[in-house]
Amino acid sequence: MEKGFKIELKCRYEAWWRYNAALMCGCFDADDRRTGFVSAASEVAEVGANLPAKPDGLPDRSCVALETPPCDHILLYAYIIPHTLPEGNDIDATRPFDIEIRLFCAGRLLRTEKRKVNQWSGASIELKAAKQSSSQEDPAAK
Repeated sequence: MEKGFKIELKCRYEAWWRYNAALMCGCFDADDRRTGFVSAASEVAEVGANLPAKPDGLPDRSCVALETPPCDHILLYAYIIPHTLPEGNDIDATRPFDIEIRLFCAGRLLRTEKRKVNQWSGASIELKAAKQSSSQEDPAAK
């Protein structure tokens, strides 16, 4: 049975609760025709909520994942969106934090991307991946 891609977005930042995460993935055949679309999200609060503290009982969300149907290649968009900004006003004192995106196909790890996320603006990330090679890889993603 042919398998699709699996995408994992991982974060261990202690204030990860201040961010919503969304993954959106287009699936394409060898002729570059879109054959599907899948998405996943991990939302804590509405944008602008400015929560005073981490919500009680928030489940573990250190990994947001999605799986695609079988396809030749994918185009992934990952969005990290702050709903609660840092407590202080000193932008220079709030360093970016790390996330990791792992791409699998048929159970095999294709690649891992580590990215920095600005605490104030979040991040928008585009990644391309193909089953057989990294020829679909976005050169700007490096």
